[in-house]
Amino acid sequence: MLIDPIELSRLLGQKYPPTEQQATVIQADLGPMLVVAGAGAGKTETMAARVVWLVANGLINPDQVLGLTFTRKAAQQLGKRINDRLGQLAGIPDIAALDPSGRLANRLRSAGPTTSTYDAFAGKLVGEFGLLLPVEPSARIISQTELYRIAVQVVNEYEGELSMRHTTGHVVDTLLTLTAELDNHMVDERELKIESLLFAQLCEELPPAKRQRKKPSQKILGWQETQFHRIELLPLVTKLKDRLKDENLVTFGEQMSLAARLAVENPSVGKVLRNRYKVVMLDEYQDTSHAQRMLLRSLFAGGAVTAVGDPMQSIYGWRGATAANLNRFVTDFAIDPQEPAVKNELTISFRNPPEVLHLANAVATTVLGAPSDPNRPVQPLSSPPSAAAGDIQLGYFPTIADEREFVADTLAELYNNRDTAKPFTAAVLVRQNAHTGPIAKEFQRRGIPYEIVGINGLLDVPEVADMVAVATMLIRPTDSAAALRILGGPAVGLGVRDIQALARRAGELSGRASSGKATDSVDPAVKLEEEIAEVLAADAENIVGLTDAIADLGEPEKYSEEGYRRLGRLSSQLRRLRQTVAAGSSLPDLFAEIERVMGIRTEVLSRENPRLDGAVGTIHLDKLHQEVANFATIPNTTLSQLLDYFTEARRQESGLELGEVQVRSDRVQILTVHKAKGLEWDTVCVLHANNRDYDKTRVSTWLTNPAMVPSTLRGDAAESGDTVGSPVLDTSWLENRAQLEAECAAHIEEFRQSLSEESTRLFYVAVTRAAQRLIVTASALNDNEHDTEPCNNFLLMKRNASTNSIVAWHDPAEAAATDTSDEPSEVQQSPPTGMFPKPTKTVDLLTGADLVRKAIAQQSAGDPIAFNQDNDLFQLWEKDVTALIEEYQRLQSDIVEVELSPELTATDIVALKQNPEQFARRQRRPVPFKPNRYAKRGTEFHSWLEQRFGAPTLLDESELPGMDEEITPGQLQELKDKFVAGQFADRTPMFVEQPFEVSIDGIVIRGRMDAVFRDESGWHIVDWKTGQLPSRADMRYLMMQLAVYRIAWAQLQGIDPDEIHASFYYVRYDKLSSADNLPSEREIAETLRLAAQPIE
Repeated sequence: MLIDPIELSRLLGQKYPPTEQQATVIQADLGPMLVVAGAGAGKTETMAARVVWLVANGLINPDQVLGLTFTRKAAQQLGKRINDRLGQLAGIPDIAALDPSGRLANRLRSAGPTTSTYDAFAGKLVGEFGLLLPVEPSARIISQTELYRIAVQVVNEYEGELSMRHTTGHVVDTLLTLTAELDNHMVDERELKIESLLFAQLCEELPPAKRQRKKPSQKILGWQETQFHRIELLPLVTKLKDRLKDENLVTFGEQMSLAARLAVENPSVGKVLRNRYKVVMLDEYQDTSHAQRMLLRSLFAGGAVTAVGDPMQSIYGWRGATAANLNRFVTDFAIDPQEPAVKNELTISFRNPPEVLHLANAVATTVLGAPSDPNRPVQPLSSPPSAAAGDIQLGYFPTIADEREFVADTLAELYNNRDTAKPFTAAVLVRQNAHTGPIAKEFQRRGIPYEIVGINGLLDVPEVADMVAVATMLIRPTDSAAALRILGGPAVGLGVRDIQALARRAGELSGRASSGKATDSVDPAVKLEEEIAEVLAADAENIVGLTDAIADLGEPEKYSEEGYRRLGRLSSQLRRLRQTVAAGSSLPDLFAEIERVMGIRTEVLSRENPRLDGAVGTIHLDKLHQEVANFATIPNTTLSQLLDYFTEARRQESGLELGEVQVRSDRVQILTVHKAKGLEWDTVCVLHANNRDYDKTRVSTWLTNPAMVPSTLRGDAAESGDTVGSPVLDTSWLENRAQLEAECAAHIEEFRQSLSEESTRLFYVAVTRAAQRLIVTASALNDNEHDTEPCNNFLLMKRNASTNSIVAWHDPAEAAATDTSDEPSEVQQSPPTGMFPKPTKTVDLLTGADLVRKAIAQQSAGDPIAFNQDNDLFQLWEKDVTALIEEYQRLQSDIVEVELSPELTATDIVALKQNPEQFARRQRRPVPFKPNRYAKRGTEFHSWLEQRFGAPTLLDESELPGMDEEITPGQLQELKDKFVAGQFADRTPMFVEQPFEVSIDGIVIRGRMDAVFRDESGWHIVDWKTGQLPSRADMRYLMMQLAVYRIAWAQLQGIDPDEIHASFYYVRYDKLSSADNLPSEREIAETLRLAAQPIE
C-alpha cells in the first residue's frame, strides 16, 4: 500500500500539506507527465516532494533521479530541496513502522539524486559518448570573447567574395549569429544553401502580376539579396567551425547540437541513460531550444519524465528558446504515439495576492485565450484562501520626471516607515538598461539605499576590478589607471597629496624634465604649440608609471607619514606577488595569492554580514576565480593574455557575466525584467510601461536578415494542424510576384505578432514578481520629449483594476485645454546651480575652510602670516641637499651590508657572480630597469616563435630582441630568417618555458628554461639569445645560469647533472655556446655563502 502524499507530509513535519493539485502530481504513475505551473505555484517544492514520495514508497532509489534546469543556482536549490526532504524522511521516528523491512533506510543511505544544468548535462554526455559521432570528448568550451577573437581572425584572413557592405565587426557579428542559429536548429550548411538559393530563384522566376512592372520591386530584390548574402557567409561558417575543431574548441550551442545528434543517431545512448535514471525532472521546459528538445526526447521519450513549465514565462525567444516545446511535450514523450502523455496543472499561486493575480490573469488571457478555450494550456491563477490582500497603484503622468518622482517618493515613504523587525524588499523593473540611471538618481536625492543590478559586468564589480588592477600592476607598471584604482581604493586609501607626490616621483624616475626654454611670444596659440612640441619631444623609452614609483618611493619627507607607511606596505605586497609570478605559478594560484596578500576577501566580507538575507558575499570573487580557472585550461596561457582577454570581454560580453542575482533586504533594487525572472520582492514597480517600450517591436526575419535560418528549416517551425510554433512561409501556391509580396508581408506580420506575444509575456513576468504591492507607471512624454501612451497591457490592467487603485491618470485633451505655457511668466526663475564635485560638508571641513579664508584675507591686507613662500623653498632645498649628501656618504662606504634574499632567480645568480657589490647595492635599494622602446618591437619576433613552437613565451622578458641593444624593424625579419636557416629550424623541444624551483644551500632559486630537447646524447637545455655574442669574461659569469638550469633539471628528472648539456643559442649568428665545466652545486653554494658576508 502506497503512502498518501498528505500523510507523508505529516510524517515529515511539514507545516503546510500539499494542495489537491500538488498531490495529484506527486503521486502520479511513473511515466511521462507535463506539469504546467503558473508563477509562484510551488513547482520546485512539488518536484522535490514527488521524488521523496517515489523513494518513500520504494519505487525508485535516490540515485536514480536526474534533475535538469538552466542555472547552477536553480540546480543547487533543487538538489538541496530534495536532499533535505530525504534527510527528513530518514530521521522520522515512525520510519520503522513505515518500513519494517529496513529497505527504505538502506535506500536513503545511498547516493543522492543528480541535479545539473542542461548545458552541463550535454557536455557530460559528449564527454562520455562523443567517440560514437565521432567528436573529441575533451574539447574545451570557448567563451564568447574568445570566440569573437577567433571569428575576427577568420574574417580578416578570408579571401573569398563578400558583397556585404559592412564593417568587419558587423560581418563577424552576423557570422556568429548565423553559426549559432545553425547549431540551435540543427541545420547543416548544405541545407541552408539549398533553401536560400531556392527562395532567391523564386524571386527571380515568378512572373509579374497584371499591371505590375516586369522588373521585380526593390522589396523583392532586397529579399533576394539577403539570401545571396547568407550563401556568401557559408564558407566563413565552415572555416570558423574547422578552426574551432582544429583547436579542440566548442561553443555551448555546438555542444548542445552535438549532444542532440549523438542521442538521435545512437539509440543505445538513450538506453544506457534510461537504465541509469529511472526518473527525470525537466525544469523551466518552456525555455528549452530545439536542440535541447531533440536531445531530451531521443534520450528519455516514454520514460518517467516530468517536465515543468509556464507558457507565460517564455521570454527568451531571442536566444533560441521556444514555448512550442511545452505544448509538444505530450506527444514527444508519449509512450504510445496515439495517446498523449498526462498533463496536470498547478494554478494556486503562493506568491501573489489576489489583486495582483486578477490583473496578471487579464494580461495572460491575451496570449493564452479565454478560460473557456479548450486549447488554453493552463487555467487562470488563483490565491489560496489564506492569502492576504495586496495593494495596487497605477499611474500615468504628464512627464517622465513626474513619473519618476512619484515612484521615488512612494518607495522612499515605504522604506522610511518600514518595520525594521522584518526584511524590506523592493524592486524597480525596467525594459532597458538605460532607464536604470535616472531613477537611481531620484533615490539618491532622497537618501534611499539602492542597487543597480546587472547593468555592469563582473569586471566592474569593485572587488573584481581591484583583483584585476593588482594583476595589471604586476606586469604593466605603466598602466597608471590600474595603479590609481588601488592607491585610491580601500586597499591603500592614499590621499590626493600623496598621490601627487608619487606622480612627481614617477616623473623623476623617467628622467623627463622641462627644457627650461622660455618663449617671448605672447600669442597663446604659439605658446601652446611650443609646449606640445616639448612634450612630444620627450623620449618615449623613458615612460615610467606610478607602479614603478611605488617600487622606488624616494625620500620619505615627500609624503605624509601615514602615506609613506601605506605605500611601503603596498610595495612589499607587490614585491611578494611578483615573486609568485616569477616562480611560474598558475593563473588560478596567482589570483588566489593576490586575494590573500591584498586581503580582498576579508574586505568584501567586512562590508556586510554574509549571512544576511540576500547578501552577495563573495559570489562575484568566486565567479572571477572560476573565469580565471576556465581561461587557464587553454595551454600555455600567460597573465598578459588573460588581461588582454578581460579587455576584450568588456567589449564583447559587457565585462563578463555576473554571479547569480540575489534579492536584497536592505535597499531598492533596480534591474531589467529579464534579470528579475525567478525572483520576488514585497514591492515591485514596473516603470515606463508605455507603448514605445512594450508595444512597438522591431521585427527581424530571414527575409531581411542573413543571420537567420529560413522559416522552413527552423526546428520550432509550426507543424501541420499545430497552433504553436514559428511561422512558416508557404510558397507552393504562388503564381506571381504580387502574391509573393502579399504572402511575405503576412509572414513578417506573423513574426511581429510572435514578438508582441513575447513582449506581453515579459510584462506578465514583471507583474508577477510582486508578493504584496504592485506599482505600474507610465508617462505622456519620455526623456526625448516624444509622445508616449500606456502600453496595451497597462490599459487592460486599468480597465480591470478598481478605481481607488488609480493614483493618477493624465488626460492629454484636458491638459491641452488648461495649458498656459505660452503665457509670459510673472516670475523669472534662475537656473539651478551646483558644485562639482559635490562637497562633503562635515564640521571639520567647514572649519578648515573658514581658517583658509581668514589666512587669505590676512595676506591680501599685507599682514604677516604663519608661512613664507621663500622660506618654504629654502627649507625644501636644504632637505634635498642633505638627502643627496647622505646618499653620497652611504655610497662611499667600504662595507655594503645586505641580507641575502631566501629566494633568487637564475639571473640573480649571474649578477651575483659578476658584480657582488652592484648586486648588493641594488638589493638594498631596488631601482626599476630603464624601459627600452625597442622591447616592443621584439614582440613581433616573439609572436612568430610562438606559432612555430606552439607555446606563448619562448623568450624571457629580459631576452626580447632589443633589450640589450637597439634593432630596427628590418632586423626583426633578419632574426626570423636567421632562425629558419639555423640549426634549430627543424627541431621541436619536448618542453617549452619549463618552470623550476631548486634549493641550493638553503636559498630557493626559481626560473624558467626556454627549451629542453631530447636527443641521442640525452637531455639538452637551450636558452635563446638574440643579442651579441658574449666576451670570454662575460661567459664565465653566464655559465652560472646554465649551471642552475642543469642542476634543476637533474633534480626534476632524478638523474646525474653530468648527463645534461646546457647551452646558449645566439639566433643572429646561429651559434650554440656551451661550456664543458659548468659550476657544480657545491660551487654555486659557495658563491651564495660568500654573498651573504658583508662586502668591503
